[in-house]
Amino acid sequence: MNKTTRRFPGGVLTLLFTDIEGSTRLLQQLGSRYADMLRECRRVLRAAFTEQDGYEVDTQGDAFFVVFERAQNAILAAASAQQSLHNTTWPDGVSVRVRMGIHTGELQEVEEGYIGLDVHHAARIMSAAHGGQVLLSQRTHDLIAHELPEPLTIQDLGEYRLKDIPGHSRLFQLVQPHLPQTFPRPATLGRRRSLQGIPSNLASFVGREHELVMLTQRLSRPDVRLLTLIGTAGVGKTRLAFQVARQLEERSSRQICFVALERVRTTDEVLFALAQALDVQEDKNSSLLEQLKSALQEQALILILDNFEHVLPARLLIADLLASCPHLQILVTSRVILHLQAEHIFELAPLPLPAVEAIVDLQSWRPADAISLFVQRAQAVLPNFVLNQENVSSIIKICSYLDGIPLAIELAAAHTRHFKPAQLLARLEQGTIFLQGKAQDVPERQQTLHTAIDWSYNLLEADEQRVFRRMAVCTGGVTLEAAEQVCSASSPVQGNILEVLESLVDKSMLRLSDDWEGEPRYWLLRTLREYGLESLSSTGELQATQAALSEYIVSWITRITPLLNGAEQIFWLDQLDREYDNVRVALRWLLSVEARCTEHIEQAIQLCSALMRFWEIRCYFADGSAFLQQALAASQGISPIIKAQALHNAGFMALLQNEAARAESYLRESQLLFRESGDKESMANILRLQGNLAMVRDNYKVARRLLEEALTLYIDLDNPRRCASTREALVQIACIQGSYQRALTLADEALVAYQALGEHYSTAYPLFDMATILFLAGQERARAKELAEESLALFRSIGNKRLVALVLVLLGQIHYASGDEEVAMTVLEEARHLFKQINERHGTAETLVVLARISGLRGEGEQARALYEEAWKHLSELGGKELAALCLEGYGQILVTLKQAQHAVQCWGIAAGIRAQIVAPMPPVYKKAYLKAMDRARAKLKSDDFQEAWLAGSRLAAAGFEAATYKDLATLFTVTPVGAGAKDA
Repeated sequence: MNKTTRRFPGGVLTLLFTDIEGSTRLLQQLGSRYADMLRECRRVLRAAFTEQDGYEVDTQGDAFFVVFERAQNAILAAASAQQSLHNTTWPDGVSVRVRMGIHTGELQEVEEGYIGLDVHHAARIMSAAHGGQVLLSQRTHDLIAHELPEPLTIQDLGEYRLKDIPGHSRLFQLVQPHLPQTFPRPATLGRRRSLQGIPSNLASFVGREHELVMLTQRLSRPDVRLLTLIGTAGVGKTRLAFQVARQLEERSSRQICFVALERVRTTDEVLFALAQALDVQEDKNSSLLEQLKSALQEQALILILDNFEHVLPARLLIADLLASCPHLQILVTSRVILHLQAEHIFELAPLPLPAVEAIVDLQSWRPADAISLFVQRAQAVLPNFVLNQENVSSIIKICSYLDGIPLAIELAAAHTRHFKPAQLLARLEQGTIFLQGKAQDVPERQQTLHTAIDWSYNLLEADEQRVFRRMAVCTGGVTLEAAEQVCSASSPVQGNILEVLESLVDKSMLRLSDDWEGEPRYWLLRTLREYGLESLSSTGELQATQAALSEYIVSWITRITPLLNGAEQIFWLDQLDREYDNVRVALRWLLSVEARCTEHIEQAIQLCSALMRFWEIRCYFADGSAFLQQALAASQGISPIIKAQALHNAGFMALLQNEAARAESYLRESQLLFRESGDKESMANILRLQGNLAMVRDNYKVARRLLEEALTLYIDLDNPRRCASTREALVQIACIQGSYQRALTLADEALVAYQALGEHYSTAYPLFDMATILFLAGQERARAKELAEESLALFRSIGNKRLVALVLVLLGQIHYASGDEEVAMTVLEEARHLFKQINERHGTAETLVVLARISGLRGEGEQARALYEEAWKHLSELGGKELAALCLEGYGQILVTLKQAQHAVQCWGIAAGIRAQIVAPMPPVYKKAYLKAMDRARAKLKSDDFQEAWLAGSRLAAAGFEAATYKDLATLFTVTPVGAGAKDA
């Protein structure tokens, strides 16, 4: 491309001017190696120009003037040159940034090249650009706008005044993927707007109303000179800073300048970036810092510095500027606290998330910001995407899985073009989808969530990286005590663990919260935790760190197990609930294939035994069953006594889940092992559970015998707590069989025993029993209500949802009988919700029967019939003869009102047969309504018809009442009212 041997073209041409930004500074930095750098820069530029048929008109120092016959060639040459410059490794790690200006015009050719106003116009456009930036004139833009090759795009920067060029010139920026795209405003004469450097092509802003108000208010205070907006990777700091700038523009007369620091690395480069953004030119007579201070001395300016975390040494420069410039205010976005005296901190949390249960009516529901963001970004790739009842639950779970991190939500939402939300959720949970964006106009570090976290992780010191990745095995957070043990496992940490944890919090890699006792608790967002686990695995520390967590959890549970009863029971149950995610992690590791050995399986079983009280009270039945089943599946070679205990515990969990057959299998095997050991207390435990199993199966005679045998053994063993809990089971049998006085006596004995033991919470059980007895016997309703409420308060305080719900069912009936219908329905609906929450189907069936009974008493026959039918569906799967009898008796009363007297009598005949078999008479409290309905049925039917229907029901009951019978009887619940001319009308 020798200009002495090539003839220059004429006519309309596209001009490209270039020069190196900050060449004086580079000369000072590189010294004698500056010539090598300049030689390489020229080589790279000429190669790009030659490839696109460019004509080199002039070269002076580090500047080029090149012309092209086609505008598209000029654009491609500039793009290729910038990419090559970006990829080149320069001496001493310096950054060589070339600014470029492109303009199209008709030139006058002279011997030395070209002259004309368009030559000056192109040169001024280049002068307005910043290093690494390519600016275009309006005329060039119009020529190439519709034939711009992918993936290049154009950004409109607005109108500016260029030196010696009349009027205003509209400037455009060439945008290239994987290259910087955010620059200060063009360095021109006139400022066309008070916002400098703020991109105008952002996606619309969602949510953050509260944060916007708080930030703008704080920046309106004269005492807030430096405000640092900190937060974890992808949480939306930059976008919020943009929005704050726009809001401040509307209410403030001050200039606002945005400076992106992602490309700078040193304090000098930060200084240079500030000077560029503020149009401060280098001057040999004074330092750039002094010139910057002089320019800002009297200027009212809000300076927004984005991505400060990787240039922390430059914070002293910030402090110096604040001290020297009284009207300067700085907003910094960073993942790290600056630790300057003037600093005020604003921590940006992830977007808030709703609970799935919070949605009642989608039409009136106002989606949380995270959900709105997901929907908006989904609609950007799939315009017909809508939030509906089918997908809302999955979207909430997706946003929750991603911790409410905006970047993660946006990347996930982009996949709705290919996956429905439910499919996307499944893939996220299985780890089979990689969240990567395809937008070319965002920085590379924000193209994937992994890259965004990488950026932060690589800024950490070695000790900080070590502690961060080891903390990733912990779920739900840990105390300092736990962190110290877990993080010191594989190899020692050089520094103080507490100081490292505090540093990680300051760097937004770890979050800190205080529990109710004020003890700090450290935790990672799920997205950071998954990254940490990957890093832990790649360094070979995963197994050792998981072992350390498990060792800590086993030790901690062993220490607190005795405290799960007694005066501090609630406190320690709450502590265990707080730590329970880590308990799960420990159990999974102990039972994993990688860690599996006899010692670990026995540890897991002993840990399960220690958790039994917690699992029972806090209703973690499914968890308990799953872990015990896993342990038993791997129990070959373990101690027979330990295995027997696991079988016993698994049987108890199965009982709590209404799985009688599974419970029986476990208990039978457990009994054989305990017999061989001769352990008297273990045998008593087996007898007690077998008694409970017989009671669940409505075999009250056998249940009573087994429980009384267990009670005798506990008395011999002097175990007052077990005596009390066994008496509770005997109370239930006595109550069902109508022996109310005996039931009250047993309940009172249990109450006295718990009081003597100081187990205040355990008194809730006999109090509930007494309230139930008094209500069913039709005695002292006010006293029953008082006892039930006392019991309810205790169950609520301990967090036992199952027992809370059972007491609410009783209280609902008491309130209704006392005339408080509204209160009754409220507490019954709460009970129904709680049973659903913990998947307690028997409790759900009982609640439905009570609601149906009340609906019948209120004259809502069809509503009552539907509720009884729903209850029967549950009973068909679960069994439960006493509740089945109650259901049939109540349903019969409804059938009478629906003019189905004959069906009603048949239901009563079945119920009577059931009650005779299990020796469980109808409770007195229900008899009045029952007898009244029976009299109405007799009045509607002939005596023979009544008798025939009753006997038909009795025969069904006598034939055996198994699962098939329940399903056969389901047809009784599908009858419809008959007309006035029907047989029993």
